[in-house]
Amino acid sequence: MEALSTYLAIVVYIAMGTAIAWFAKRHLQRDVRDFYTAGGRFGTLVVALSYAATTYSAFMFIGLVGLSYQWGVGTLGFELVYFVGTLFLLYYLAPKYYSLHMKHGYISPAEVLTDRYGSPAVGAIATMISLVALIPYSSSQIIGIASAAEGASGGAVPFVLAVLIAVSLALIWSIIAGVWSVGWTDVYQGILMISAGVVVLAWVVDWATKMPSFTFLSGEISRVPNSYWTPQNFLNMTIPWFFFAITNPQVVQRLFAPKSKKAQKGMIIWFGFYGLFFTVLVCALGIMIRGATEAGGFPLITYRDSVTPTLLKMVPLWLSVIGLVAIIAASISTIDSIILTLSSMSIRDLFIPRMPKMSQKAQVAVGRAVMVALAAACALFSLSRPGLIVDLAVLSSSLLLPIAPVVLGCFVWERGGKVSASMALIVGFATAVTLYYLKLSPMGLPTNLWTLIISTATYAILGMFEKNLEGARKIREAQVGSEVVAESEGEKRDP
Repeated sequence: MEALSTYLAIVVYIAMGTAIAWFAKRHLQRDVRDFYTAGGRFGTLVVALSYAATTYSAFMFIGLVGLSYQWGVGTLGFELVYFVGTLFLLYYLAPKYYSLHMKHGYISPAEVLTDRYGSPAVGAIATMISLVALIPYSSSQIIGIASAAEGASGGAVPFVLAVLIAVSLALIWSIIAGVWSVGWTDVYQGILMISAGVVVLAWVVDWATKMPSFTFLSGEISRVPNSYWTPQNFLNMTIPWFFFAITNPQVVQRLFAPKSKKAQKGMIIWFGFYGLFFTVLVCALGIMIRGATEAGGFPLITYRDSVTPTLLKMVPLWLSVIGLVAIIAASISTIDSIILTLSSMSIRDLFIPRMPKMSQKAQVAVGRAVMVALAAACALFSLSRPGLIVDLAVLSSSLLLPIAPVVLGCFVWERGGKVSASMALIVGFATAVTLYYLKLSPMGLPTNLWTLIISTATYAILGMFEKNLEGARKIREAQVGSEVVAESEGEKRDP
């Protein structure tokens, strides 16, 4: 009965999501810009929930619950640094990305770097770094689904089968209509995520607080710093997270999608409400479960990614199914966005510079083939179960961190060209990989701080000796003319 209910819930979830993806296809205009960015035709609801669902993933329901359970309130501070950094960067940079897309028709986030620094090599390097860095992040989502499905079904849904279901579903929803099917299914999944989170937390609060010796916060988890959240580790974890909004291309690409400046502002506001509520909810869930452990009502978990799967085994069947569907929704909404964005970057920043006469139809066809290859790579990586979900997510953002100074330099500095941008990316990426694998922290400073310092210094020093006036002019003109573009684009009535 347990296995049957789990499979039935997954089937219903897949059927509804696939129907929404096919429905969204009617909006697709069959050109490459519309396939990847909606041609700037998403309204506030779609773009806000798509941005939120793309951002929040299995990292929250599996990784952050487990981290909160094991290490307490410091986890909330860690995630709030991401949240504050994202809102700050969105407020400053989202209007600029929107204006650039409307004026120059950019499809891939790396195309902005190519034009600004005057060389396809810059976009190509950023794309290759993203391809390497985002495979672990995508795989962490798949591992989250598979672990939760295995736990919720009592082993009736094997890990391998859950991996195949997750990858296939993300691939199908990406291929059907590109960002249209991904965006509309994100709305569906974003609502599922927040609704299920509220229901699960409400049940856990009612269950845990009935235990005679329950306490919400006690011992090491109530303190910051503690043995895990040392100042060095907190800084090391939060630095790449702060810059997530400009280094992770799957969320940057969403900044091309709003149909107007009004829709874009609405996206930021509603994402702010959604993100703050969801962050507090998930951290509270982990801390409540830890309180239940201290009260003797929940087993002591040492492998933190097992906290949520263990909870799903203990709750009533109906709640276990709701929780599982929410985890699947959170994960799929991130995986398909990453696959879609990496596909666009592969086409626009690797293929097109070498085959500039490739037709619109061919670009979409090749893009779909790239999605299949990326999905296969994620599945293979996931089956190896390489590590904890939070650690994989932070690793991905660490590898992407060298992109931060290059992106910020686009908008705040008129110096810098192909050499400074390319070398900042290469040297920064090499630094991140070297320090991570050798487990080095020179002078006792966090590894991610070294990556940021070295990539920024490389960019700034070399940039003093070169300029790309044409690229700087494009950025400047797009910003100056943004209000005119916004006014004309605001007349669109597409959803």
